[in-house]
Amino acid sequence: MAQQEWFMVKHGVTGRGLANSKTDAALSYRFQQEGTGYLFTVSGLDEQTALKIIELRQELNVFRFVQRKDRPLTKHWYYVDGDRVKYDSERHTLTIYAKSEIQYIPDDYFAD
Repeated sequence: MAQQEWFMVKHGVTGRGLANSKTDAALSYRFQQEGTGYLFTVSGLDEQTALKIIELRQELNVFRFVQRKDRPLTKHWYYVDGDRVKYDSERHTLTIYAKSEIQYIPDDYFAD
């Protein structure tokens, strides 16, 4: 298996999924470290979804899943700085800044 990576935005209070690059083929994202935080640039969202994310920007969690060959799935959980979630309606691009990250392997937390 080659490396796979996907991205998800969830409402932190209800757990409602708002965006998922694994299930939405139109969605793409770029991930980069910015200073002490992390920047996600998301395109391919319909405007209604982007505006819902903006509405809930103070209560978001972002997840990045990385599956590498011969290694267990690694989950990266990012805590979003709601003041730095922006939508550019002309470019149809959403930017999300996360101020911290927790990285873990889900299999380590589930017993057989």
